[in-house]
Amino acid sequence: MRDEPVNLVVAVGRHRDPDAFGPQPPRVRVERVVDHGALLPRCDLVVSHGGFSTIMRSLAAGVPLVVIPVQGDQPRNARRCVDLGVGRMVVPEARESGAIRAAVRAVLADPACRTNSQRLREEIAALPGADHAVALLEQLAVDQQPLRAAPPVSPRGPASG
Repeated sequence: MRDEPVNLVVAVGRHRDPDAFGPQPPRVRVERVVDHGALLPRCDLVVSHGGFSTIMRSLAAGVPLVVIPVQGDQPRNARRCVDLGVGRMVVPEARESGAIRAAVRAVLADPACRTNSQRLREEIAALPGADHAVALLEQLAVDQQPLRAAPPVSPRGPASG
């Protein structure tokens, strides 16, 4: 992607030296770790291995993805991103620069990926926060009974039956 007309921020992890990647053009930054909260709202796209945290942070910021899964839950996470229309997956067998570049171009050119990512951002923002989870755990500790989900409420009022 370094030859594409885009700005890149590449996180290589705590144990890799950014200098090992050699000199980069001015629009390419290689860092050990990046602050997702500060960076993601300014991104048009995230390319990731498909870890749950990166996907959720990207979607919470309304940013579409190209996911290149490696192991564990990553292939399932990548498939879910494709199913939700928020990005593309590059399967391990196709993990080469041309396929990655094509996936990036396709997502950037597809307004539906951005629209779907922004829709999920709104849904994620509407979810209850940690306070709700704490209250449920406290209730579970006191009642020592399984918690039951409330029935869904339709726009016409509570479900009957």
